[in-house]
Amino acid sequence: MLMRWLVLPLLLVTLRLPSAAAPAQAVQPIPAGRTAANNATRQAEKVEPPAPVSRTISAAELQKQADELLSLAQQVHTDTQRATQGVLDKDLKDKLKRIEKLSKKLRDELAL
Repeated sequence: MLMRWLVLPLLLVTLRLPSAAAPAQAVQPIPAGRTAANNATRQAEKVEPPAPVSRTISAAELQKQADELLSLAQQVHTDTQRATQGVLDKDLKDKLKRIEKLSKKLRDELAL
């Protein structure tokens, strides 16, 4: 009976030892070329904000763009009124795109 009490714990310890005493996997160092390539990739993936454009724009050019924007807005207003009557201007989409571009350009130039 005493033998059973000794054999059972020894058997359990013996079964667990190989998994616990298994040698750790050998760690292989990363080759220098691969490390340099990884670092280069990380540097290339960094996104830097665009450099501020220090372009001076004249007041006359700003006024010209604002006038064009006003003219396009009035044309779009007229075209949408006609669209409610069933007549759709084929250039409406182009005018709306031009309005977007002009407004963005003006906003950037005025730094708003």
